[in-house]
Amino acid sequence: MTLNTIKKILHYLMIPLITLSLFRPAFAKSRYGADGRENPDLEDQYKQAAGELESWFKKPSVYITETSITDQPDLGYYFDNISFKDADDLIYSGNTGVIVSGSRSWNTNPILQREDIIVNIDGVIIKNRSNFEDIIEAKNIGDTITVEYFRHGEIFSKKIPVLKKESTCDKDCLFINTPHKKSWGLGGAAYKPMFVNADQSGFNDLFGSLGFDNLSEINNLYHGFDLQGLVGNGYFIGGYGVWTGQHQSVNYTIDSSVPVNRNLKYNSGLGGVSLDKRYRLSDKWIASAGIMVGGGGTRFEIDQIENTVDWNQMDFDTSGSYNDYLQLKKNYVLLHPRISLMYRVLPVFWLKVEAGYMLSYSKNGWQQILNNNKHDIAGPGNATSLNGFTISVSPWFGF
Repeated sequence: MTLNTIKKILHYLMIPLITLSLFRPAFAKSRYGADGRENPDLEDQYKQAAGELESWFKKPSVYITETSITDQPDLGYYFDNISFKDADDLIYSGNTGVIVSGSRSWNTNPILQREDIIVNIDGVIIKNRSNFEDIIEAKNIGDTITVEYFRHGEIFSKKIPVLKKESTCDKDCLFINTPHKKSWGLGGAAYKPMFVNADQSGFNDLFGSLGFDNLSEINNLYHGFDLQGLVGNGYFIGGYGVWTGQHQSVNYTIDSSVPVNRNLKYNSGLGGVSLDKRYRLSDKWIASAGIMVGGGGTRFEIDQIENTVDWNQMDFDTSGSYNDYLQLKKNYVLLHPRISLMYRVLPVFWLKVEAGYMLSYSKNGWQQILNNNKHDIAGPGNATSLNGFTISVSPWFGF
C-alpha cells in the first residue's frame, strides 16, 4: 500500500467523522418526530439498541405462565436507573434512586408522574433499580408503603399501595428476551465492493488507438469501506470511499521501425458523506434509504520509453526522442441516492444489499497535468462520466 493510498483513506475517513461530530447534536436534540410524537433522546436509543444486541447473545426465549406473572407485587409503574442526563435535566444533585419512566396500562389510579425520582421507600434509601426491585419483591400485595420522591426541586412523601402485577394474556404467554420495540441500531462498518455501470467506451477508444487493450468490466467494480453511526431518530451519518484501477504494459512499434514500451496506469476513486434513514422491518431485517454527497476523480498516466535508450547519449534534448509521458485527470462532484436492505446472520454480522444511481458533474472536464500544472483539453473524451446504476453486496459488521 503506497503513501498516497493511505492519505486517500484518511481523507475519506475524516470527512464523515467531522460531519458526524457537527450534526450529531442537532439530531440528538430533535425532540419531536414528523408525526408529532416525542422521540426518545439519543442516550435512550443507544441503551435500547445495546439491550437488544445483548439479548441476541442470550437464550432466545423463555416460557412464563400467567400465574407466575400476576402473583408478583408491583407499584404499577416503569422504573429506570438515573442517568447523568436525567440528573442534569431535572437539576437533581443526588446520586441514588430510580426514575419513573411511565405508568403501566393497568394502573387505573396513578399517583406518581413521569420523571419523578424515588429517593426512599419506608425510610430505606434506594440505591439503584436492582435494589429497588428487591425491596418491592419483599412486600406483600395489598400493603401500603410510604414513598419519598423528588419532583421539581422538592421532596414529597405519599402513601402508595402495592398492587398485583397484571397481564393482558388470556393463557400462558411466551415472552421473548428482546425489547418489544425494535431499535434502529447503533452503526458499524463494512468492506464495500460496488459496481458502477458507467460507460467506458470513451476510454477504450483512446486506449485502443495507443495499442492497449480495452478496460475490463472488472474496472467498474470499485472496492473500499463503508461506515455509519446513529445520530438520532433513525438517522445515520457516515460515509464511504471506494476505488479501482488497472495497469497495462505493451510493446509498440512506431512507424514500423521504432520499438517502444508503453505503460498505462488507470485509477478511479469516489466517496463522500452519507445520510441514511433506517426502517426496522423485523428482528432480522432492516431497510434504509439515503444519499451520498461527495466527489471523485479518474486519472490515467501513459509513459513511453524507447527501447534503444543509450545511457551515454541521454541529455535534456528530447526533440529527437520517442520518450514521452502523459497524465490526464478529471474530477467530479457526485450525488448518489440509494436504497439498501440488511439481513442479520449473526448478532453483529449482516449481509447488506444496496442499489442506487450515481450522478456526476465535472466543471472543467479532462485536464492534462504537466509539472503539477493543470491544462484544460477538448475532445470527445470530455463525454466520459461516472453516471450509472450501482449495486453492492457486502458484509456489514455492527448493528
